[in-house]
Amino acid sequence: MGSAKTRFSISSEKATGIQADGLVIPVFKKAEAKTSGKKDTQKADPASLIVWPVSLDKALRDEIEAIANEEKFDGSKGKLLTVRQSSANKLAARRLIILGLGEADKLQPKHWEANAQKAVGALLGIKEAKTIAILLPDNTEKLSGETAASLAVDAVHQATYKSMEAKEPGPELQKAILLTQQKIGPAALQRAEALATARSLVKDLVNHPSNLKSTNTLVEKAKTIGKNSAIKVTVQSNTQWIEKNMPCFYTVAKGSVATDPPKFINLRYQPKSGKAKKHIAIVGKSVIFDTGGYQVKPGDYMVTMKGDMTGGAVALATMQALAELQPQNIEVSAYLAATPNKIDSDAMIPDSIVNTTCGKKVEIRHTDAEGRLTLIDAVAKAVENQPDEIITIATLTGSASQAVGYYIALMGNDEALRDRVSVAGKSLGEPIQTLDVNEDDYENIKSKLDGADIINTSQRKHRGAQSAAAFVMSGAPDTMPMAHLDIAGADMTADEKATGTSVKTLIQYLLNEDESLNSAKASPPKASGTASARPKAIKAPSSKAKVAKAAATAPAKAKPGAKTAKPPKKPTDRKPPKSKPAPRKKGK
Repeated sequence: MGSAKTRFSISSEKATGIQADGLVIPVFKKAEAKTSGKKDTQKADPASLIVWPVSLDKALRDEIEAIANEEKFDGSKGKLLTVRQSSANKLAARRLIILGLGEADKLQPKHWEANAQKAVGALLGIKEAKTIAILLPDNTEKLSGETAASLAVDAVHQATYKSMEAKEPGPELQKAILLTQQKIGPAALQRAEALATARSLVKDLVNHPSNLKSTNTLVEKAKTIGKNSAIKVTVQSNTQWIEKNMPCFYTVAKGSVATDPPKFINLRYQPKSGKAKKHIAIVGKSVIFDTGGYQVKPGDYMVTMKGDMTGGAVALATMQALAELQPQNIEVSAYLAATPNKIDSDAMIPDSIVNTTCGKKVEIRHTDAEGRLTLIDAVAKAVENQPDEIITIATLTGSASQAVGYYIALMGNDEALRDRVSVAGKSLGEPIQTLDVNEDDYENIKSKLDGADIINTSQRKHRGAQSAAAFVMSGAPDTMPMAHLDIAGADMTADEKATGTSVKTLIQYLLNEDESLNSAKASPPKASGTASARPKAIKAPSSKAKVAKAAATAPAKAKPGAKTAKPPKKPTDRKPPKSKPAPRKKGK
């Protein structure tokens, strides 16, 4: 966990008078003047390029400028300058840590969080440091006070984080004071702490070793969250029920029924008023460990597969945050189809044709494309509870990491929903890139067999992330607004540690929706915008419609498609390049 014992507070006290082991002062670098003609060869003193906080004491500033010139510190992004307490500077804090943020007009939320984390880490290197004060940026329009505070809280949590299995306990900060002249209320601080704690929970669950993690790990965490009266938890552990009602999910689980039977976990948050104006469903991929099945992953690809349940961890952490924050205008349901993807004598095999909860028949082309098989049934079960929209989160495809690197690949069938999710995530510094799911992507998953409707791989080698999203969204009616987050390139750092990605995006989106519905100009209960016309590239014969809502879920007749290439032979789910993900910064 992160430094869960840290007590956070907001103060408007003068920075130089704060009693703390460390005081972090963020500064900017003056923007380079645009000039024409010959360049000025005379170099300015480094300190003359610094834009200082308006609240900084002038006497202390003059002293720091002299040190900055000596150390050639000019406020460049990521640079740190540490000043010791002395009788000359009359600084109350033991250490002053000057943090460079670069040019103010180029500042992004992720820059502030990452560099604040760096500054906290610098303090933790000082013996017996227990308290920190962080001055929030006060001379930029890029960050609101509440956002800056939220990111600072998260920075403290991430800088002090150690996994539950760490051989030595992590560093602790007893107190963190956020200094600002802006009005930030207790509710904003509570939200910030809930977001940071949720991210640490995701990291805890993902980092948990594969030999210790099972479907019961997620069940027990769900039950712990369910101790809050606002959360109702149900767990379906009857294997026969799952086989009958979620046959595609069960197909993945067949290889581990004897050792770790599947669990279908549902958490439901309802406001105390009982008058929610909108119902949002969350579906998180919860593959406990992914061997690839009979078409087994090469060794380099199997490393980090303990993190293939990150989507489920995000869903659980989101529900924990909702229980703490108690939004009053939204109802949220979370669904986790939890199982490993392992091998035994009864594990799924290629060339199978299996049923789904939504009535479509699936051709199993590759046993390592298992995540979408669990998700399509979970989405169909979510539909039965009539949500207004559905959001899926999954470490789903190597194609996503190849397309967007360490960013979250955000897709969907509803541009308005997708854009709202994107805005929520980017506001808190989460790296997001949107991708379109087109008609071709639905054609790409159409089976060539006369006994099946869709295939669990792409017919063509391109657009693997989008075709996987199309497969998952095929579990719901065309009219259901859906957003899909493929986090396969974002869930782990280069040194194979969990990042806790996307949980802040999801929680912030839900809080934004709650606030929007609470306003006088709130939208009607149904999600704003209409689902874009999803390509109707699949038609399931009427004999295959085995659910009560088959008429609503069966897609229209397929359009004639061009001849396609042979399916890829390599694994398609969670296939990072070589042994490590694309290079990325720790904690981003």
